[in-house]
Amino acid sequence: MQREDTERTEVDRNSGKPLMGVGKAGLKDSGKPDLLIVVLPYPCTCSMLFTQNHFKAGSVIYTQSLAKRSKKLSAFVVNSGNANCGTGREGVEHAKMMAQEVAKHLDLDHQEVAVFSTGIIGEPLPIERVLSAIGEAAKSLRSLDLREASEAISTTDSFPKYSIREKTFGFAKGAGMIHPSMATMLSFVFTEYESDYDTLHSLHRELVEESFNSISVDGCQSTNDSSLFVSLAKEETQKERLRDEAREVFLELAKKIVEDGEGATKLIKVIVKGAALKMKARKVAQSVATSLLVKTAVYGRDPNWGRILAAAGSTEFPIDPFSAKVYMGGHLLYDGKPNPKALAPAQDYLEKVKEVEILIDLQEGKESWTYYSSDIGYEYIRINAEYHT
Repeated sequence: MQREDTERTEVDRNSGKPLMGVGKAGLKDSGKPDLLIVVLPYPCTCSMLFTQNHFKAGSVIYTQSLAKRSKKLSAFVVNSGNANCGTGREGVEHAKMMAQEVAKHLDLDHQEVAVFSTGIIGEPLPIERVLSAIGEAAKSLRSLDLREASEAISTTDSFPKYSIREKTFGFAKGAGMIHPSMATMLSFVFTEYESDYDTLHSLHRELVEESFNSISVDGCQSTNDSSLFVSLAKEETQKERLRDEAREVFLELAKKIVEDGEGATKLIKVIVKGAALKMKARKVAQSVATSLLVKTAVYGRDPNWGRILAAAGSTEFPIDPFSAKVYMGGHLLYDGKPNPKALAPAQDYLEKVKEVEILIDLQEGKESWTYYSSDIGYEYIRINAEYHT
């Protein structure tokens, strides 16, 4: 299906800033914008990472193949409300058509246009409406507004997710079906610092491990999650300056996704320290953060250290029950034996705070890891029981 009569839009890229346009394809019941185009000031160095789920959406299959051929992007397009997943080979073709439509409107090479989708699995993408929305978005380009961009790509999100530092900024979506790799989310981060591809990609992988691969809401891995990291190449910098700013942006976006976990009332921060191996610290932190018993205890405002230690001891890495310590909000609940006096202040802490910190000190080494999760309760069940998949 070709559209030879497509009207091209003249784009002024002299500002050096990303531009955006939004459109409506009728993919959301709310009738809100569900199509986003972001145009880069020139072909920019770009790193892309994708879900490791073997049941990938058509947009992931298409864009993943694109990433293998080119390290530069000129634009990307996102549709929300339809995952374009489980729709056969037609889904991949539809993703390609979306890239071609963007390219024709903006006079770009379609092989430098990435495509992302999010929403309901298994429903065919109404491609004619999507292509029309792309045309609508291409005619309304303006400076990138992170809040509006996040809202356009949202599905069950209850608030927009974006983060800004001095020369690094980004936006994301995600609220449910959150679990590595890489959680269920779309994230787009831009830096004005210059970087070659190898440096950018290596840093991207490092930061995703610390952020989007260290969060969980419900233990369910997505078919569509993707992360984009773009160097706008305006200013040379030391790698550490780029890393520090980007780390803050990635982590803030990841935490906002967990905070917005479907039905969540608490953000849970699990810190494991004193481990002999970093992998052990990470595995123990993940086991505690993803434990349904721990998550429901936090929802019930119950400082149940027994559930925490049971989860900590369930990995392939042994822990010493006589030396491990468990703190909740600084209250020592267990130190080789129970500390009943800490239960009341820990429960009071659970009632009052939004972000619950659980610290497990294994007291065997110097390695640590932090994992973010959310509590889970009745509202999560309602949302997902009523969400058509």
